[in-house]
Amino acid sequence: MARVEKNAALEKQVSDVKGDVVAEVRRRRNPSSIGMKIGLLLLTIFLSLLLFGAWNIAKMGIVVVPVLSKYAYEVPYPTRVVEPGVSAETILQETFTTTLTRRLYEGGGVLNDRSIQVALTEASLTTSLRSWIEGHSTGMIDVSRAQAVIDPVVGIEIFTPLDGSKQQTAVTIQFSATSQDGLLVLTPEQVFVGSLEIPHLFLRTFLPFFEQELARVNAVMVGYAKISSIEVLSGELVVDGELVVEIEGQ
Repeated sequence: MARVEKNAALEKQVSDVKGDVVAEVRRRRNPSSIGMKIGLLLLTIFLSLLLFGAWNIAKMGIVVVPVLSKYAYEVPYPTRVVEPGVSAETILQETFTTTLTRRLYEGGGVLNDRSIQVALTEASLTTSLRSWIEGHSTGMIDVSRAQAVIDPVVGIEIFTPLDGSKQQTAVTIQFSATSQDGLLVLTPEQVFVGSLEIPHLFLRTFLPFFEQELARVNAVMVGYAKISSIEVLSGELVVDGELVVEIEGQ
């Protein structure tokens, strides 16, 4: 009886060893199984990144991406359509000159009241924007449809359609307006290229395109007034400030 049990135990050990040997042989015969899994994983990651990139390109609307553009892209539109008016620079100069002349007349040659308020309409900003684009455009922007909207919800919205775009895409930038050191400051809050919102990390890269026009507006004000506050209303930007011109004898 003891010999039977001993033989059974021995047979089990032999069976276990045989199973281990067979498994090892199979593993050695198929060394690429792990490599295939890693390869499939890397391929899946690559295809996912490729699809993500293609989807975002489709959302921009600059080129047509087969299949994806139909689902990813929506034609951008401004908050509302704005017709051009008198340029912002002209309004500023006329307001400063008229206010200063009236105040001096009322004070008998003495400037007793230095407060001033200027209302810049979205129509005036639209004209200034188109003028700036005409002077700097490389032909990529449709100047006739470029415009600015002033709205309490979106702030200052710059809408610039790309010229000749088959999908009618556009770059839309939304700014907040504040005053700093007596000057007008515009800070980009959101930037869209077509339907794609650009990450905040890249927002600052769009600001230089409008810094020169902003500098022109500020240059007009520097010689006349110092901004104290800015209020964004529907259709206009109300700027309050103080006249800084020096009057002889005062």
